[in-house]
Amino acid sequence: MSPVQPRQVGKRGARTPDDLFATWLRRLRWPAVIAWVLAIAALYGLSSGLSGVTNDQASAYLPASAASTKVVLLQQAAAQATSSAAGQSMSSSAIAVFASSGPLTAADRAAISSARTAVAALAGHVAGVAAPSALQTSADGKAVAFGVNISGPVSAVRTIRAAIAKPVAAAGSGLAAAVTGPAAVEADTSSGHQQTTLLLTALVVVAVILLLVYLSPVLWLLPLFSALGAIIIAQASAHGLVNAGLTVSRLSDDILIVLVFGAATDYALLLIHRYREELRHQAMTEAAMATALRATLPTLLASASTVTCAMLCLLAADSASLHGLGPVGAVGIVSAFLAQTTLLPALLLLAGRPAFWPRVPRSGDSGREESRIWAGIGSQVASRPAATAVTVLFLLGVACAGLASLSFNNNPIANVKGNQGSVAGEQLLTEHFPAGTGNPLVLLVPPGQAAPAGAAARATPGVDSVVPGGTVEGYDSYTVNLTVDPFASAGTAALASLRQRLSAGAPGALVGGNPAIAYDEARTAARDDAIVIPLVLVVILVIVALLLQAIVAPVVLVATTALSFAASLGLSSLLWHGLGYAGVQSVIPAYIFIFLVALGVDYNIFLSARIREESRHLSLHEATVRGVGVTGGVITAAGIVLAGTFAALTRIPQVNVTEVGTAVVLGVLLDTLVVRTVLVPACLLTIGERIWWPSRRDALKSGRAADSAHE
Repeated sequence: MSPVQPRQVGKRGARTPDDLFATWLRRLRWPAVIAWVLAIAALYGLSSGLSGVTNDQASAYLPASAASTKVVLLQQAAAQATSSAAGQSMSSSAIAVFASSGPLTAADRAAISSARTAVAALAGHVAGVAAPSALQTSADGKAVAFGVNISGPVSAVRTIRAAIAKPVAAAGSGLAAAVTGPAAVEADTSSGHQQTTLLLTALVVVAVILLLVYLSPVLWLLPLFSALGAIIIAQASAHGLVNAGLTVSRLSDDILIVLVFGAATDYALLLIHRYREELRHQAMTEAAMATALRATLPTLLASASTVTCAMLCLLAADSASLHGLGPVGAVGIVSAFLAQTTLLPALLLLAGRPAFWPRVPRSGDSGREESRIWAGIGSQVASRPAATAVTVLFLLGVACAGLASLSFNNNPIANVKGNQGSVAGEQLLTEHFPAGTGNPLVLLVPPGQAAPAGAAARATPGVDSVVPGGTVEGYDSYTVNLTVDPFASAGTAALASLRQRLSAGAPGALVGGNPAIAYDEARTAARDDAIVIPLVLVVILVIVALLLQAIVAPVVLVATTALSFAASLGLSSLLWHGLGYAGVQSVIPAYIFIFLVALGVDYNIFLSARIREESRHLSLHEATVRGVGVTGGVITAAGIVLAGTFAALTRIPQVNVTEVGTAVVLGVLLDTLVVRTVLVPACLLTIGERIWWPSRRDALKSGRAADSAHE
């Protein structure tokens, strides 16, 4: 193979636009790095404070118009007034439950009484622990439970568990004891250093992958540093959005880290790939960077714009958490784009060619950026495109069959990993007490409506008891216990019937509590899915059509993207069943969709834009093989990086976060290894030149002729 000849940027004495761009890149190296370092230092405090202002209350996942949201807000207002006067934060309830395989013995009851006394002794000594309620014995005489309000940190739950364990263990009677309830669930799904764990995990994953990709002890540090800078800017921007009134949930905060890390690394891989290619053609590093930026900036801008616009489509969601994720994700993608198109080029120019050591690209080198493996795959696909497309479509259809196993479960206990204390306590409660004991409904009745509201509640099928409480912001409150599982279909039917009866007999009455929140979440998620998913697909279709100046190709790309999402969700559902998860929260598929579709279209843009570029001087068959060969390696590397960063979410002790992480990992790998690099090229070649319609074929031919004349 003859050596590659260096490209001449311009004639001696002339100043071309490329010369000027390269000159400015050289001059702005240090100012760009200094500006980024100063911005990172200035915004670090605001960035690190984001986790402290997230809102993970039930109201964060519901629209303001939902009845359960109104109940939560009224309870919070009443609790805030009380807790502020006492100098404490708002409280959450925990339930201590004790059970035996047979009727409770005198020794069992003595141990339970001692346990309650031990918890009572904590009140006033341990921050946030209130006096426990009276003992309540189950109808079968085999279990006893009492409640305790906690307004302190989650560590208070561990203190209560330790206090209960001592007298129970001392009794030695085989009595089972556990602490469950909302406070216990929060304690079991919280990690003291969750953000640090997530960031370090993603950092290690990305560092290892970049080391393997570049085989350089220096080069991997540059995109990694740029990505960390992007995360700090993104978190600081998200903190500013919170201060402006936007709701940011803990889930959105966790996802922001991996989203920025993954996207920023993807952008870096594409830029460095093209920069290294140009270093073999250019004598000056700034000239190589100028050419690389001119070639990749339109693609990176189109990719970032597509994901940003897709994220902003979430503003149409009613769920406050999903609504808030839109702007948060948008600023994250913009931060990643800015970092990898300003800071990273400056760092690469400062480091120069030695950054690639030991495989330093020299001007005139005969090295190739084309992947032999993917070039071979592209040739195989091009030899039988129709058969390949049909085969892959059939396999994806089989994967979609896994959607039949998808089940929804909005019970908070289903978000706890493993058999922790809250899960064990919930099992004991449901075995010995009415199914709704651990999660009662909250009924708030306007003044003068108490009698008809109480009568309507007691007459509702599935209601076990209606217990009056105090007043909440002018409303009379009641605790409504169900005889059926409040999160199952029977509980949903009982809740819907109760609301219907109250609407007719006691207008203005509100039904809240965890079961009502789950019910309203499911209805909100269904509405959001029906609005957001088509909106995102249309926005992506329009942007890709503008980029490719075609209609048929964007339709094919978006259709394969939607099919890839369905197949990934089907496979993920089977995986979740294998992991023993009880189901998925109603809002989670929307999270998975937005990441798989919005980020997956990145690879579509990388591939299709390169094929379109190659089509200017090659036939569609040759351009597709060339495009797959050149981009297949970088798309695979980018996909592995993105999958690796989202895999870090599996370390978070919450089922819903793990489900998002595993689904995105499966989806991204399916995208990069099958859909983008096999199915899409097969579809393009099967359709032929008509794929670029309504662009005229002679326009491409004239472009090829112009390129030939230029050469």
